[in-house]
Amino acid sequence: MSRPYLQDGSLIVRLAETSDIPALLHYHLSNRAALAPFSPRRSEQFYSAEYWQLQIALSHSHFEQARSCRLSVFEPDNRSVIGEINFSNLVPYPFYAATLGYSLDPAHWGRGRMHQALTLALDFVFEHFNLHRVMANYLPDNQRSARLLERLGFEREGLARDYLLIDGVWRDHVLTALTRRGWSAHDGQRELIENGNGGCQT
Repeated sequence: MSRPYLQDGSLIVRLAETSDIPALLHYHLSNRAALAPFSPRRSEQFYSAEYWQLQIALSHSHFEQARSCRLSVFEPDNRSVIGEINFSNLVPYPFYAATLGYSLDPAHWGRGRMHQALTLALDFVFEHFNLHRVMANYLPDNQRSARLLERLGFEREGLARDYLLIDGVWRDHVLTALTRRGWSAHDGQRELIENGNGGCQT
């Protein structure tokens, strides 16, 4: 399975490699305080090279198994990390969906960089995994994310109470989703649908 290497001239979106560990550590350490209000609490291990060595290996394996797609956002130099995009809980038949999470260096907020990166990433995962639906959830007071997702076409679907443990506190989240109109099954998917052989059970 070919790994994504997405670019639009002003940034690059791809799976991280072990050579990127110093850049990943710099991104997370330098933005630790700024991202904490939007993130689960991180252990000290999270900020170690050993942790990221394992995470990169897992991200490659999970991508090849179509379980998730964890991407890093790079400056055009292809060395400096400015953000992350994660499509997790990738579920095939009969859901064909994933959950989106993302973060960006605050120095780049308000410049349209995450909109650019997510446009590339969403186009890729919808096509590569032939997804029907991507879900993204945000804190009610995070109006920056609200506007970003709306611009990308996500529609608000509800409010989940005490949805996620953020910085040690159970927080409500607004639920949104982007659905691929005119979705049609690929050959392998069509066989699953016709035979009802998917792994997802009700």
